[in-house]
Amino acid sequence: MRMSQYFLFGSVAAILALLVAAGLGFSGDLSLHFKVALPAAILTVGAHTLLILFMMITGRILREAIRCRDLPQEFLDELNLFFSRKSAYPAAVSGCMSIAAAAVLAFGAPVLGLPAATHWVAASLALLLNLWVLPIEYRALRETQLIVDKAAGALDKLDEEITSSGGELPEEEGTTPEGLAQGAMAVAIGAWLPYIYMVFIMGEGDLSSTSIHPFIEVSIVSLVVWWLGRSEAKRQASESADASSST
Repeated sequence: MRMSQYFLFGSVAAILALLVAAGLGFSGDLSLHFKVALPAAILTVGAHTLLILFMMITGRILREAIRCRDLPQEFLDELNLFFSRKSAYPAAVSGCMSIAAAAVLAFGAPVLGLPAATHWVAASLALLLNLWVLPIEYRALRETQLIVDKAAGALDKLDEEITSSGGELPEEEGTTPEGLAQGAMAVAIGAWLPYIYMVFIMGEGDLSSTSIHPFIEVSIVSLVVWWLGRSEAKRQASESADASSST
């Protein structure tokens, strides 16, 4: 499936979950409300994050294609111009922040001495804001996909020209040990975010109410992968330095 389809499915699921959570909250079923609100918040933030990552990765891919494959600079210029005119990125950030604010105020409002209705107001505003910005992000994502498709078509033509003249296509670079280490460290840190939410938001700071499993296992495995990736990256850098000095 295309990225816009993934985002569409994620957005629809997030909106439905937010509506169900809101309905349960206003009906007074707070126990079930909080159980639904957490996955709803995760789905919504995940959808916004998908858009942000796609925008960042698209720019990086086009820059690498221009540097390594002689792709015309006009594609990156068109993408940058598109991003400068569209409000998808600030819309995604504001959507994430509104969900985070509503979640924090669920239990933080009494601590801060704010009225109990503060959470309901923040949650309602977050719901309305996300209902507004998610379609904006979807339209921007579809237009971005058109630019990527044009660049892919241009790369296909370059490949045809190379093969027709008897040349060889450049080999695709795989995942580097350094990149693997960075990803593993991100997972090791991110594995504790749900635990922190469950302890300090759902459990009101009671550490005994939430098990550290499976968060600690995921974190340990990720740290092992990070260490192996770092070791391999250092080994390759050392070999490269030795080869350069010998020549």
